[in-house]
Amino acid sequence: MSFGGSISTMVDQLSTSQACERIVELILAGKPEGEELLYNTFARGLRYLAAKHCPEYADDVAHDTILAVTKQIRQGQLKTPAALPGYLSIVLKRTAWNKKLESERLGANDEVFNTVVQTRSDDRADPERLLEIQERAKILRQGLKSLKPQEQEILTRFYLKGETPEQICTGMKLTETQFRLNKSRSKQKLEAFTAKRLRSTFRNPPPMAMRAAATSR
Repeated sequence: MSFGGSISTMVDQLSTSQACERIVELILAGKPEGEELLYNTFARGLRYLAAKHCPEYADDVAHDTILAVTKQIRQGQLKTPAALPGYLSIVLKRTAWNKKLESERLGANDEVFNTVVQTRSDDRADPERLLEIQERAKILRQGLKSLKPQEQEILTRFYLKGETPEQICTGMKLTETQFRLNKSRSKQKLEAFTAKRLRSTFRNPPPMAMRAAATSR
């Protein structure tokens, strides 16, 4: 199943080439419909590829690819609209590779995020581990506060309050595509903030964690 073949069947009434021209035209004009058309046209094919290259983060990789390519189109980096499918494929593979590296470097991030949003309890029997998770949780909360109000609201309603996408779309007057892309963009910003802080915080073990480790032996 080729990337081009997987997306050509999803273009409604338009050829792939015509759809690509329309997508680029709308995005360059600064119209949000361009990003939505990009998502609606290519999301399924991107998820298929993402599942092959990075199955554990397939949705994140697909959404991050759409966000990255949208930004690059706005910056004039895509010279030929008809090349959009291949361009998406290249960006997706790079995004999947970077996501794998990031996951390996910050392996506890998902566990910490789940702890913050109360979807999984931490191991309270390990004082050092508990202190580390508490510190990471503090950084994630700071990251949430650094986001714009709408971004905070989307992540809070979805992860903390457990609202469904339908409830959030209704409450915030968003389309499903706008919700998915805004959630992905907000989560991307939060991850970037926390990754930077985590690298500096845990380059050397926190003194409290070292003391807790020493007393627990």
